[in-house]
Amino acid sequence: MIDETEKVELMNPNEIWFTTPTISNEFPLMVATTKQTDFDIYIHEDDYRQNEFLNFSSQSLIDKEFIGIKNILENHSKKSEDYTLFKTCHVRDTIGAPNLKINFHELKTLLKCNSFGQVIINDETLANGFAIKTKNTTYFGTLNIDTVTELCIAQWNESTINEIKEINKTFNLLFVNWYHCDIIKND
Repeated sequence: MIDETEKVELMNPNEIWFTTPTISNEFPLMVATTKQTDFDIYIHEDDYRQNEFLNFSSQSLIDKEFIGIKNILENHSKKSEDYTLFKTCHVRDTIGAPNLKINFHELKTLLKCNSFGQVIINDETLANGFAIKTKNTTYFGTLNIDTVTELCIAQWNESTINEIKEINKTFNLLFVNWYHCDIIKND
């Protein structure tokens, strides 16, 4: 019931702006958070799959998605000193699920992980999700038993590029930063 003393303010839809030029069409299965681990990471739903590893076979689909994102960046954005806003948002609906097939034990060994935990999005836990941390980088993704099916980066620094290249080389992948339309390959 609305309190009659409260004034309802309507917002002009033309004044709504997005904080990211693109989001993934696929959103993961979530489950109620039942416990905390020693290493939980919290990400915003818009940050899901913004920095991800994909199979080389995805290159043509990546190129198609980049066209839509670049259109947003070039024609539907405004910048200030501190941030960029976007009048519309490109929904990546061509790329689909990554369907990676990375042995989780091999990945953790390669990265020399020192922390393992879960991913929290909107106060729920990513189903079959994991978070791992190295000296330089926080990774997250999903598992099918012991196989990584999605692998993303949540936090990084300048040294992360070496880890990305090592993952790409070892598992024959490429890395995409969707926000900036950047690809890291090993060629």
